[in-house]
Parts: sequence; structure tokens; C-alpha cells
Amino acid sequence: MNIWATLGIEPTTEIKRIKRAYARKLKECHPEENPDGFQQLRQSYEAALEEAKLLAEPDAKPDLSERERERLRSPEPSAAQPGPESPVTLFMLRCKSTYADIAKRIEPDIWQELLDDELFWPIETRERIGQELFGFLLGHPFLPKQVLHLLDGHFEWTLSERRLQDQYGQAEVSLLLERFNTFWELRYDRLETDEPYDYDAFLRFREQAHYALVLNDLELAEKALKGAAQLNNREPDCLRLIALFYLRQDQAESALQVLDQWLKEEPHEPEVRLMRGDARLRRQEWAEALAEYEALLELLPGSIHALSGIAACREALGQSWEAKKAYEELCARYPEDLDAQIRLLMLNDKLAGDMKTEDGTELRSLHTLAELYLDTGRERECAELLLETERAQDLGADLNFLLGKALGKLERYPESEERLNRAVQSTEDQPLKQADILKLRGLIRIALERFDDARSDLKRVLTLKPSDPEALYRFGESLRMQGQYEEALQLLNHALELSAQWYYHSARGDCFYSLKRYPEALLDYLRVIQYDRTLTEAWFRAGYCFLRIGDYAHALEYLGEAKGRGFPEAIDLLIAEVHFRAGDFDRAASIVERYNDERPNDYYGRVIEGDLYRAEGKNEEALERYLGAARIAPGEYLPIRLVSEMLLRLDRPGDTEKSLTLLAEHYPKRGWAYLQLIRLLALQERWEEAESAIVRYTDRIDANEQEPLVLLYGGYILFRLAEYEQAAEFFEAACKVGLRREAEEYLIRCCSALGRYEQAEALIAEALAADPDRPQLAEIGRVLERRSARKWKLLRRPREIELPAPAKPPVLPETSGEPLPDIHGF
Repeated sequence: MNIWATLGIEPTTEIKRIKRAYARKLKECHPEENPDGFQQLRQSYEAALEEAKLLAEPDAKPDLSERERERLRSPEPSAAQPGPESPVTLFMLRCKSTYADIAKRIEPDIWQELLDDELFWPIETRERIGQELFGFLLGHPFLPKQVLHLLDGHFEWTLSERRLQDQYGQAEVSLLLERFNTFWELRYDRLETDEPYDYDAFLRFREQAHYALVLNDLELAEKALKGAAQLNNREPDCLRLIALFYLRQDQAESALQVLDQWLKEEPHEPEVRLMRGDARLRRQEWAEALAEYEALLELLPGSIHALSGIAACREALGQSWEAKKAYEELCARYPEDLDAQIRLLMLNDKLAGDMKTEDGTELRSLHTLAELYLDTGRERECAELLLETERAQDLGADLNFLLGKALGKLERYPESEERLNRAVQSTEDQPLKQADILKLRGLIRIALERFDDARSDLKRVLTLKPSDPEALYRFGESLRMQGQYEEALQLLNHALELSAQWYYHSARGDCFYSLKRYPEALLDYLRVIQYDRTLTEAWFRAGYCFLRIGDYAHALEYLGEAKGRGFPEAIDLLIAEVHFRAGDFDRAASIVERYNDERPNDYYGRVIEGDLYRAEGKNEEALERYLGAARIAPGEYLPIRLVSEMLLRLDRPGDTEKSLTLLAEHYPKRGWAYLQLIRLLALQERWEEAESAIVRYTDRIDANEQEPLVLLYGGYILFRLAEYEQAAEFFEAACKVGLRREAEEYLIRCCSALGRYEQAEALIAEALAADPDRPQLAEIGRVLERRSARKWKLLRRPREIELPAPAKPPVLPETSGEPLPDIHGF
């Protein structure tokens, strides 16, 4: 028997290499399936170890013949290297060799070295290697995720998933690719032992146990863990899974024995401390569990698990005040931990009860009891306690501060401010203490909408504590509530850099929302929802943001969630808009129609329904819905405005005039109806009525709100009334406010009518120099040139000239004021 051939390697003195060869061969020779082969392999392994030791001894001089020496130098064919092969075959041989060596298998650098070989770079070669290697990994998937990502980055398997599924089958490919993206990973760094074993079998058992525990299939988990432990019962992840299995079985003592072994293997591993603490907590070994959690806290400062365990242990040990402190730290660090908040609330309630004597009248500590009342949401009792105390003695700064806080929570803001004023006056020589009082008073003044006073308080706080996130947040809120969104964002960004409180995100999201910066607002609202899924307003606003950025699928999901959580039913109108923008007009119309059927007195639903038809170009149907809205709400501006708009589009001048007149009478300070009415009368050549409408517009609309277009309308009407001097003034003013092109022709006509031929000719030259393609002006210019050249005179009086007639109907641009959205939103 050739021991080296059996092991598949050349003679060597490297013990490690012999062990790895033995481990590889074990996979091909299972002791239960092939006991004779296993026995032969084991004997070869032991003999190889002995021979390696002899060869390694410097004094050893084995009596080897030349033939034997040659045989050592040239091993038998079973272990020989292959002859010249294709690059694909060579790569796969090296790949399999690397995979078989567990130490090399888990090293990304080894794989990178293989990928860096120029022999395997040609595109066709790389594609074939990628296919071969993927097929190999389907049967040999146990690689660290870092190595898998390295290989995927080179061969791009995840981008070719469909092609791979066609080649190998959907289930197998999906299972392997899942390893590339999973958020968890079992360890590979502690697999080697003194004696080699079947590593893949161990990894398979271990992974099977992991999934079984995820599914809580304890029977399967037990079988898999037994198989893994027989191969390697010291690997940390295996020990963790065994301990977890025992905990699931409520066998805490057995779990602790396993965890003791793990602790010996890895004394600085945080998870072993956590699991030991949890196990002792189950056994109600409070002091021992506390020690484990404190050790965990040293390893992971601020750990939520450590703080939670410490608080629970101290509470169980009767150390209520220490437990309260631990819960408060936990809530401060992790405000989303609702369980900790509830436990703190219950503990505070218990402590508040313990603060009283049996008859309930004597107090140990007034200040502590008042704080406990506040912490447990019993603001009214806190206020009554302190007001009752004040009858016998004056309250100091601390108690006035607590009373101010209680009154503020009761929304008795003026009384709260008065108490805080007293507290501020009493702490003039204690600036840091005063800062907390000023911070609360700033909040109360925001509630009273005295924003300048609030910001004055908060500025004083930030002078003393520049990095106080709560003061920054409240300062930002005061600015947001006054519409100063950009300034508010600067402060809220700073606050969030210091502390990621959910309501900071909510306030910043509202700023972005108001600025229509919907992608940024969306990110904040999603953080708010992540903190508390019951906040309906956040679901609505997130859905609205999704709508505005064009993500209609998510918009429907989040708006639907908001509706399910009780958001007002008008949200159906927004959901209809989402369907419309997603291209489903019928679905949108159906939702709005049902909404209107259920709410016959809601005019806004008719407006939205009309908008849908208007956006589809169905003006008659839109007008019908807008008229319905106007009948329901005859005093509302929007329905009449929309009716007038549709009548204009449908070219119904008689009905349009009535609607515009009604709109102008009901809303004399809004200019759109006046301008449309002026234009309508001008197009009908009702010059005197149009002039009167101009006068009404200029009388009723503030000068700084008047549209420049009224100058053009007024000039044209005066021109038609032969009031050329006034008309020219209007046209000159129109030219100065950006309406030069529209006003130039009529200004030239006015100048000509007034005998200002040189001015008219100069205006024509200027206009044609700017735009030669204006035939009407060119024709007027030629007429004026003929007059200038011939200089006809009769009895020393210049002969009047006839200019080409102006266009009929006149080209009067429509007002751009009050543009309509395609669909009216919220």
C-alpha cells in the first residue's frame, strides 16, 4: 500500500499538509459507508505522520534505494498533476484545491490571487469559468460571505440570475444566491482543530440547526446539533446554537454548562455574556444575572440588552431606585424601546405609592413624589399636590419648575409660564439650572404663539449649552411654525446630529414637506414610522411624498395604511389621484364617484371628479361636476372659478359673462374674474363696458397686486375709443413691464394717429431690428415711409394716412394669474 498515493499527495515532512490531505479524503470515504476504505485511509494517515517525523529528523538517514528516491520525487499517478489543460480546467483544479483546504478556503486574498491570474482574464474564458464555478458552488456552498461577494463581483452571477435559473433550476440557484444577500452569517474562523474532520458535513449540520431554530423546529435542530457536535464540539457558533436549543427547551442549567465551555474558548465574546445573563435570569438567579449583564456592559458600553437586563435584575432584587435609574438611561438611549417605557412607568407608579405612609397623608419627599407623578402621567395630581403644599409654605425654584411642567402638560399655559417665571428669578445665580427652566419656558411660549419671546429664552439656553439638542429642536420648531423653513432646517439638522429623536425627524420632515422637497421629507417620515407605526399622520405624509415623487405603488400602500389607521376619509380623493397619475382613469373616477355618492353634501369631491375629466380633456363632463360643486357650496370661490374656466374653454360667452360677473361680485378683491371679463368684453367690442370694468379692477385690486396685463387691456380699449393720448400712455407703461411685443403695434398706431410720425417710425425700426419677421409692422413702416418721401400737403396741412387695419378679433393674451393644477390636492 502506497500511503502517499492513498492520501493523494507527494511525500512531505509538513504535518499540516498531511492533515489537510486526510481531511479531503475523508469526504470521499465515509466510515459507515466504506469501513474498509476508511481503515486503509486511517492507516495511511498514521503511517504518513510517522514517516514525516523520521524524514524531518536531521540525523535520520533512511536507507533508500535510487528507485525509492525516484518514486518519492515522482509520486504515483493517482496523485500526479494533470498534463496541459485548458484555462477553465486549470482554474477549476486550483479552485477545488483551494476549497478543499479549509484554511485557504476562508481567505479572500487567496481567492483574489486566483482571480488576478492573467491566464483567466479573456472574456470568453471568464464566462466559461463563471458557469463552471457556479455549478461547483451549488454542491459546495460553504464559503464566507466576503469570498462570495468577491466572486460575484468578478463573475456577476446576481446580475444573471434568470439565465442561471434556466441552466441549473430556479430553486437551487435562488438558494445559493440567497447566501450572497443574507444579513446574517455563521462563522468560519474557528473551524480548524488538532484533528481534521469533514468540514463541509459540520457546516451543513450547523447551518441546518440554525434554520431549524429560526423556525423553532426543535426536533430537527436536535438532530443537526448532534451531528455537528460529533465532528467539532468546540466551535463557538455550534456552542451558541446548542445553548440556544437548551434555552428553547427551558433547560437553563444545561445551557449554562455549554456557555461555560464557550466562555473558556472566547472569554471576551459579548454574546456569551448576554446568553449567560438570560439563562440565569430564567433561573431567577438575579445577582448572578446582574453580574453577567454588567460584564456585558463593560464589553459593549450602552448595550440595550445589558441595560435592560441590569434594570430587570435590580428591580427583582428590590433595588427600585437603581432600577429606575437604569430604565431612565435605557429610555434616554433608546426612545423607541416601548417595553422599557412601560416598565419605567409601572415602576414610577409603584415608587409613588411607596412614598406615602399607610394613611396616605404624610410624605417622605415632596420633590421626589411630584417627579414620580409627572413620570407616570399624573400631572393633575402633581399640580394639586404642589398647590396644596403652597398654602403652607412658599415653593422654591425646583418645585415651581415641576409645577410649571405639570400645568404645561395640562395645557394651562399662562399659569405654567407664571410658575416658570418665578423659577427663573430664583436661579439667577445658577445659570446651568436656569437653562433647563428657560428651555421649558421657551416651549410654553411656543404653545402661547409668542415666538419671539420663546426664541429669546432658547438663545439664552444655547449660549450656556451650545450642543443642547432639545433647545435646538424647539428653536427650530418656533421658526417652522412661522413659516421660516430654511432657517428651521439648519437648527433641526444640528439637533439630529446630536440626537436622533423621532420627533426631530418629524419636524424636519414637515419643513421639507412645506418646501416641497418631497424626497428628503420622505426619508424623515419613514424614520418616524420606523419608531412608531401607529403615527397615522406620518403614514399619510409619507404616502403623499411617494405620490409627488412618482412612486405610485408605494403611495397607494402608505395612503392605504393611513386610511386603515383612521385618517379622514377625504384621503380617498388623494388615492384616486394616485390611480389617475398611474394611468388608471377608470379606477380613479370610480373611487371619486363612490366618495361623492356617500357624501352628497361634500363639494370638494365634485371638484376632484371634475379635475379628472378636465385632465382627460372631457370639458363638458368636467363642467357638469363643477356646476354640481357650485350648487352644493354657492359661496365658495373654487367651484365658481372652475365653472368660469370651463365656460371659457367651451366658448360660451353669455354664460361665461354671468359666471365671471358673479365671481367678481362675491370676491371683489380677487382679480382673475375682472381680467377675464375685461378681455371677454373687448373681444365682443363692447368698449364702454370694458372701460368700466377696467376702472372697477383698478379701484378694487391693490396696486401691488394688479397684473401688468391690465395696462395692455386698458390701452387697447382706449385705442378703440379713439382716446389715443391715454392709450399711448398705457402702452408705454406696458412696454416697461415686459409686454413690449404685445403693445408695440398699438403704440405705433397711437403715435401715428397723434401725428407723431417720426416716433412711430423709430419704434418700427427698433421692433424690426429685434425681430424682422413681423409683416404687419413692416407694412405699417412702408406706409409711413411713403408719406415721409412724398410729403403730400394740402393747404399747408399734412394729409392723413391710412394704416392697415388692426387684426380682428384682437390678439389679447390671457391672464396667467391663478394657474389651475391638473388636480386639486390637499
